[in-house]
Amino acid sequence: MARIEPQKPDQTFNRSREFQREVLAYLKEHGPQPYDVLYVHFDPNRTAEIQAVLHELIQWKFINRGTDSYMTVSITASGIARLGLKDI
Repeated sequence: MARIEPQKPDQTFNRSREFQREVLAYLKEHGPQPYDVLYVHFDPNRTAEIQAVLHELIQWKFINRGTDSYMTVSITASGIARLGLKDI
C-alpha cells in the first residue's frame, strides 16, 4: 500500500506561489470577479487553500477586495507588475 506523507514546507511554499500567479493571471485576463467566483474556480472542493492565497495577495496589495455585496476582487497595478517577475 502506498504511503501518503505530508508535504514538505518548500513544496507548500512553491504551490502557494503557483496559486498566487494563477489568481493574478486569471484576474488580469478576466477582470474583476466576485470573491465567491474565485473561491469556486480555484478551490472547487472547498479546501480553504485559496483563502490563504487571496489573503496574502490582499495583504501585499497585489489585489483589492471591494466593499460591495459581492466582495469583488480586482488586480492592482502592483499585481500586474508582479506577474512580470520570475520569482512568483
